[in-house]
Amino acid sequence: MPDAILLLGVFACAYLGFAALAMSQDRHWHHLGGGRHCPRRACMALRCTGWALLLAALVLALTRDGAGFGSLLWATVITVGAVSVVATLSWRAHWLRPAARLLQHLG
Repeated sequence: MPDAILLLGVFACAYLGFAALAMSQDRHWHHLGGGRHCPRRACMALRCTGWALLLAALVLALTRDGAGFGSLLWATVITVGAVSVVATLSWRAHWLRPAARLLQHLG
């Protein structure tokens, strides 16, 4: 059970990390309810938050499975997370609005 929770945490960190990196771009910022342009301060905060979440995903993957398989798991999960964010932004961008609000408060 703890392994499943850690795996879910790895995916959640990867997904939210790529969502934060996407929201730091003006186009996605505008689609998710922000202004026309992402403010410089918010942009840097979102990028730092995104990279921190990707690093947290790496730490969780290494904690779960060690260095050998954990790094492979992390590479796989960040790929799936990135494709999931792309699919969400393409078809159901409004599903990311709660995550956008959360990440705006974190940033």
